[in-house]
Amino acid sequence: MSAQAPEVPVALEREDPAKPSLTHRVAGSAVTLLTQFGATTVVSAAATIAITRLLGPSGYGVYGTAVATAAVLGSTADLGFTTMLSRDMAHDSATYRPMLRAAYQVAGAWSMVLALVMVALAFSASISSPRGLALLVLAPSMAVNGLNPASALFLVTYQTKRLMRINVLTVLGQSVAAATVALAHLGPVAVTATVSASSIINGVVIALVAQRMLPPGQGRFGRRELLRRSAPLGALAILTRTYGMIDLVLLGWFVAGTRLGDYAAAAKLLAVMGGVAGTVMAGSLPGLATTVRGGADGTELSARIWHWLMVSAVPAFVGLALFAPSIIELTIGPRYRGAVVLVRILAIFGVLSVLTNLAGNVLVAVQRMRPLYLQSGLAIVLNVGANLILIPRYGVYASAWITVATEALVCSMSVVAVRRYISIPAVMRVSRGPAAALAVAAALTLPCLGAPLAAAAVFVTSLLGMLFVLRSWPQEFHPLRARRA
Repeated sequence: MSAQAPEVPVALEREDPAKPSLTHRVAGSAVTLLTQFGATTVVSAAATIAITRLLGPSGYGVYGTAVATAAVLGSTADLGFTTMLSRDMAHDSATYRPMLRAAYQVAGAWSMVLALVMVALAFSASISSPRGLALLVLAPSMAVNGLNPASALFLVTYQTKRLMRINVLTVLGQSVAAATVALAHLGPVAVTATVSASSIINGVVIALVAQRMLPPGQGRFGRRELLRRSAPLGALAILTRTYGMIDLVLLGWFVAGTRLGDYAAAAKLLAVMGGVAGTVMAGSLPGLATTVRGGADGTELSARIWHWLMVSAVPAFVGLALFAPSIIELTIGPRYRGAVVLVRILAIFGVLSVLTNLAGNVLVAVQRMRPLYLQSGLAIVLNVGANLILIPRYGVYASAWITVATEALVCSMSVVAVRRYISIPAVMRVSRGPAAALAVAAALTLPCLGAPLAAAAVFVTSLLGMLFVLRSWPQEFHPLRARRA
């Protein structure tokens, strides 16, 4: 951290909690989005378990591959649009309507291309086959991805509770419908159709509610300007996704059998837990952008956000490492016990990625994209090179440690690049209490791991207890203060 970075007082809690400050609004968004993440994850997991058993291996194979194909294509639908809108709409409500209109036009055109790709894939698989039909019924949902930018309006106006209600109700309805269709033995194509229908309903409802929320605004914002601002963010997302997934791609060429399945399962669990940090930052980016645009010092808000991550995302990865055997057996089954060690190695990557996520979003907020491109490109080169050299000899464990080493490099570069915008002394101060509480909780939990339920109770209660004893629970998350704010 540079010496010029202003110190942030330890007593960040001295704000008048009765006033709805920007910090409290950002915290409210983060908590709401975390609640949505938890609820949708639990409901989706329960539905997946039910559908897997009801469809059987062959039927679930058709359903699973079709939905996975749609997920991969759908991940390319947002070419940085939502991130750019969350950052750039935050400072001026008069821009909401013209920017959102331009985003609909560009995202809609691109989503139609993706829908045609899905149709082409369906015909290549033969629409007379269950797999081809499953891909075909998902094509309309790809086109509706053009409405995805609407969600940015809920973020910049801190009305995430509306967004949460829509998303949770949609996922719940989809899960019930899919399980009912599977129970009626209507086959994998019909189950896939419920996923497509719910996705369409979700996108349309969010867009309609967002349209009612739009304030008056007759400004101009062209499609070319939208692409100019969002393209760097979209390219960065692709680079980040590449260096995060390239290890699994390379392993497929060198490793086969159970070891490959173990690594894929471990990577999947890490991706789910990684959603915690991503969710917090999604709710925080508009606030960071607002402070920067307003000429304010964003170091205080970034220190608060790190405090929130220290009591949410970091404990999630530590808990994943501690309870890896139980989590694997409960979720993906006892056949994947070989993934336990891999999960624990990759959990180190997860902890590092929390800090990388914060630093990266701060750089996005201040529009410093060059360091992010540099570190992502270097990470891809080093990851690929090290994997090609070490995988043939050491297998999946080498790949896991290379992933950790790559993230350590990216994390270090991110901290160096962001040192002008984050006060490291402030970050260290707000880290002390949560780190001590987490260390005590882990130490008390280790002797109890033979009884997983008791160990989980010990971990949660001791962590929360120590956070309150050390006065390290974020004051924005205090129920009474949050209600007043």
